[in-house]
Amino acid sequence: MKYSRLSKEQFKSLHKEFSIFLAAQSIDKINWDQIKTKNPILTDELLDQFSDIVWDQSLDKIAYLENRSDYHLFLFKCKDVQIDLILIRVDEDCPSLMQKDYQLWLAKNFSDPRVSIYESSRSFTDNSKFEKFKLINQGATVSDGKIYEDLKSFLSK
Repeated sequence: MKYSRLSKEQFKSLHKEFSIFLAAQSIDKINWDQIKTKNPILTDELLDQFSDIVWDQSLDKIAYLENRSDYHLFLFKCKDVQIDLILIRVDEDCPSLMQKDYQLWLAKNFSDPRVSIYESSRSFTDNSKFEKFKLINQGATVSDGKIYEDLKSFLSK
């Protein structure tokens, strides 16, 4: 298994896709019910295979990730062979970046000496999908990239 098994909730939401996956393996509902009760090893293998397929397809589509904590905002842009980062760090006496209106405070206080901004780029060291997966496991969430692109545009001026 390359990634991790999907949760029960994820399998439920992908019920139709999982049925198609089983059908491609020549497994109908009756066969699947028998496999689940009589062959737990094969059951695990099929669940893991399907999970990897879903992860592979999902990770291919991810272009932006963000990871936010009280005092750090990591914004990632994932390209084909490299990943770009904008990191914003604020001192502990600043409002939390977890607050809903953190962007307003940040826009007003961008030049505040308590706000540090760093930019970095690096080539993917592993498979790009696996690196995105690692970032997600470390707390990153998929983003539409608006904050990253707005900041990148501002920093380029």
